[in-house]
Amino acid sequence: MPFNLNIDLRQLNTFLTVADTGSFSRASEKLFVAQPALSRQIRMLEEALNVEVFVRHGRGVVMTAAGELLYERARDLLQSLERTQADVTAVAGEVTGQVVLGLLPTVTHTFSGTIVEQYRKHFPQVHLAVRSAMSGTLQQMVMQHRANIAISYNHANHKNLRYRPLLEERLYLISATDTKAAKRSEITLEEVLDLPLVMPEDKHGLRVAMEKEAAERKKTLNVPLEVSAWPMLPDMVRRGLGYTILSSAAVHDMTQRHEVVAVPITSPEIKRTLSLVTPTDLPSSVATTKLAEIIMQQVAEHVQAGTWNGKLLFDPARIEQSVCDSGSQSRKSRIAKEITE
Repeated sequence: MPFNLNIDLRQLNTFLTVADTGSFSRASEKLFVAQPALSRQIRMLEEALNVEVFVRHGRGVVMTAAGELLYERARDLLQSLERTQADVTAVAGEVTGQVVLGLLPTVTHTFSGTIVEQYRKHFPQVHLAVRSAMSGTLQQMVMQHRANIAISYNHANHKNLRYRPLLEERLYLISATDTKAAKRSEITLEEVLDLPLVMPEDKHGLRVAMEKEAAERKKTLNVPLEVSAWPMLPDMVRRGLGYTILSSAAVHDMTQRHEVVAVPITSPEIKRTLSLVTPTDLPSSVATTKLAEIIMQQVAEHVQAGTWNGKLLFDPARIEQSVCDSGSQSRKSRIAKEITE
């Protein structure tokens, strides 16, 4: 069917860049286009649409109501075209495009290096960006399409998010090596709740979960030291300033160096589920699907090697060899379905 379009992709890209930078001069520098030529592109766009998309002021520009609508539609359109281009190219065997991966700080510390290393090894033509944030922020980033995929806890079951369970992991009491608790083979949750804990801020998923456990037992969580910066959390424990609660994988290197001890919590065991999160309103690109495969592969390898204590929630045999597979399109579709369903 014929399309009657009065605007082109270059104009839309120019518009988005001006909107993102808030200035014609900064957009000109970013696009390496002379400012008069850039201004002409915007003027042609406004004439084609018969509406102003920017209001100029002394410090730059702001979008009009029409500009805000155009921004959302243009961004989605160009992202869709970029995915289409990358996926069509992938049919010929070369995976291209760009992917933004969101990671939790603890996961970043645990195995992000191997994820990035393997992805770059197999798919060097893809531009990969890694962002670190807490679960709630990561899920919001995926919903807003600021991240293509994330590894997160705290299933919100949001209608705009698809969750693919990866791992059910057990939580441990993390202690300095010279405490009475460090000599224990296990410790009850009741005992843990009486200890001085070093915990992240109250909106953090782990803190919320432990506050709930304490409330159910008519106790108040004892948190004399609050630390939200991940590297500081186990370091404060190492220094003997309190205890914390984490997965064993989060402190694997430190336990190997005998800097801290991970003591299993019992009565009851405390567990949480780690999942891949993708948006439901956008199909995953080939580049994103391949990244998901590598993440699943790395999780499985860490569990099988004993560096991550947890129960796999997927069948690793179904993704084995898929990262390097150049087989039929039907096989690629099957793997994509396994990851996203």
